[in-house]
Amino acid sequence: MPPSLRKDVALFQSELRCVQVAILCCDELEEPDVQTIIWADQLRDLAYDIEDWLSLVDDGTHDADTGTSSRFTRWFRRGVRRLTTVPDRLVIATEPRELWRRVLEVAERRKRYSYTLILGPQIGRAGSHYADPRLITSHADSASLVGMDGPRSEVVEMVTAAGSDGLKVVSIVGMAGSGKTTLAREVYGLVGEGFDCRASVRAGRSSDIAKVLGDMLFQVDRAYRGRAVGAYYVDMLISELADYFKDKRYLVMVDDVWSVQDWEIINECFPENNLGSRIITTTRIEAVANAAGDRVYRTRLLGEADAEALFSRTIFGSVGRCPPHFKDVSAQIMRKCGGLPLAIVSVGGLLASKAHTRDEFERSGLKWRENSELEGMTQIIKLSYNDLPPHLRPCLLHLSIFPDNHEIEIERLARRLTAEGLISECCYRDMEETATDYIYELIDRNLIQPSRLNHDGTHRSCIVHPVIHDFIVCMSTEDNFVALAHAQQKFVPRGYRTIRHMSLLNSGKYDQAAAQIDGAKVSRARSITVFAHTGGMPRLNYLSVLRVLDLEDCEGPLCLDGLCGLLLLRYLNLKGTDVSKLPAKIGELRCLETLDVRSTKVKELPPSILKMEMLKHLLAGNARLPTGIGMLRSVLTVSCSNIGMSADADILQELGEMASLRELELFCNLTQMSEDQKQVTFSSDGFKSLRKLSIRCNSPSVTFMTGALSKVRVLELKLEQRVLEKSRGVYGIEHLSHLKRMLMEFSQHDAGAAAAMAVVRKVVETVHPSCEVITVNIDN
Repeated sequence: MPPSLRKDVALFQSELRCVQVAILCCDELEEPDVQTIIWADQLRDLAYDIEDWLSLVDDGTHDADTGTSSRFTRWFRRGVRRLTTVPDRLVIATEPRELWRRVLEVAERRKRYSYTLILGPQIGRAGSHYADPRLITSHADSASLVGMDGPRSEVVEMVTAAGSDGLKVVSIVGMAGSGKTTLAREVYGLVGEGFDCRASVRAGRSSDIAKVLGDMLFQVDRAYRGRAVGAYYVDMLISELADYFKDKRYLVMVDDVWSVQDWEIINECFPENNLGSRIITTTRIEAVANAAGDRVYRTRLLGEADAEALFSRTIFGSVGRCPPHFKDVSAQIMRKCGGLPLAIVSVGGLLASKAHTRDEFERSGLKWRENSELEGMTQIIKLSYNDLPPHLRPCLLHLSIFPDNHEIEIERLARRLTAEGLISECCYRDMEETATDYIYELIDRNLIQPSRLNHDGTHRSCIVHPVIHDFIVCMSTEDNFVALAHAQQKFVPRGYRTIRHMSLLNSGKYDQAAAQIDGAKVSRARSITVFAHTGGMPRLNYLSVLRVLDLEDCEGPLCLDGLCGLLLLRYLNLKGTDVSKLPAKIGELRCLETLDVRSTKVKELPPSILKMEMLKHLLAGNARLPTGIGMLRSVLTVSCSNIGMSADADILQELGEMASLRELELFCNLTQMSEDQKQVTFSSDGFKSLRKLSIRCNSPSVTFMTGALSKVRVLELKLEQRVLEKSRGVYGIEHLSHLKRMLMEFSQHDAGAAAAMAVVRKVVETVHPSCEVITVNIDN
């Protein structure tokens, strides 16, 4: 790297850190003024472009062959690379001047128009006064509440269950608007008899703990008039409350707790006096509920019948009065509400005040993003968004890329977030593990919902509730985080600035004669995600700074021209597409971390993938792996097929040489082998870092030799053909010294499967007594 370029890199690295800190300060403001919003957008665009330039510099000066090739070979390859990357090198040489001009311009413009100082007083946006739609149900007559009988009985049982005179705390947790407060008030009213004193207080997100404690003390001791003053106000209130409660059986409801720290302070008021006292709390956050409650009740969304009943009662005054010609549009509105009481009451209350016409129902009931009259509901959802730490906000907004009600694999999402640079680096943790923690925290905060579980109980996939999805789509488009487009539009919707993340949704087969999206509009895009059909996808030649290309399950012809020029690409997902062949020079994608060609027509991977030094996840599907695959030393995950066939006899041994390999998924087809060869054998050498092994095999014969797989903790065996009664299917389980969990899945539930399972279970229980064994039978 020339000295002048090295100086520019250092300058912009330093400037980028300062810009990122300024953006962080802006993001932490809940209601920034308009000038700050505009300035933050300019800073964000500037940060993106500085990052892109730095990435191109890093890629353009990185020598992938250092230490592995001869001097002449390295010289020759550098020469070829210089000839094929002239445009990128021109950008590297000329862009610093333009970037620095923009840095000075953004700073000067802020001064010129007296932009509010980030850390100074905020003017704030014009306040909007709205009625909290939760009040409609929280103070409603019990007889008019819908879907409350079951939950109310369950929570009452939790609160009143006999067997202990000790203090008991019951926490009600769920997403915003799911009826937590309404349920808590119902239970509080029902169980109130028999207590010496009662109090119901609300904490809130920006809680004034002194006010909460003062309200509580006033409700139980009417003689209290705020006697405690001074620096130790909270401590004195805690002392007075604890002293008052010490010899009484008390019932307290603490609504809307947002942090474990707030709860720990409030909890100091409640002495354990063995008089059968009870506390009911509500919260949106699982961690708070678990910290507070001896028992936790998780609210559920309304079922179809209850949702329809609540909707009908809110609009028409009684159940079953929806006119026949409104049935279909009402069903669409119900799907958008997703069984969330807040949404049903908000939209229903709005429609009740409108003319009962089909046009009005469609306009007011379906187009939430354009309806200012639903601001109250939006603000309630926004409380959860504002409570997110800065590192989680872009992760939530990222989910707006996916269509409504789209099930998202957590592994896929974690890899995407990492590839797009949305995960904070940690010196002692893998970034994808950190990304998974971020996703789990969003689930914990009830902003996204788990949809499927793995056999061990961990989350496999998640989904965004329609109301939350609408909210994050609105936030994403306002902040220019994601551009949402339909191929039929032939262009990106008007109003978008520089596009960084693009989601292209095609509802069906696309007319290939239609014009593609203008490449100039997406030339700075970092991610392109396409759903349903590949029609209208921008040409790859335009996307020089692309990090993520995700075409999973897209139908239609796929053109990969220009793919090998995407030198910054980190995530390439072609799973389930019609692609049949990868470009021979795909190994030029030296930044690539994930390559997924499962469920495609690709028959073999080009040998050039052996140059992908950064590759972590090689998901090959039925594609044959090239000889020398063991050279990929950074690979953590491999998924491949046809292991065990004679032509692939050495592939398993090569996989065993991958120093970093932690997870291996094998699909073994042994039908063409002779009976004495129908087995997959793991010898004592190789796979030194492997932690999880999954095998799907059409012949029940897997053998582990002494000393094999010394670090494997999870073993999953899925046997797809009938297991003979004389065979136990798997041999050498006793040699897996660190085994902690084993899953066996049989395609047929017969005597052979039962016998095999009995033998394996006996071995595991004898040799690995702490190992969990899970059996799954799938009858054809």
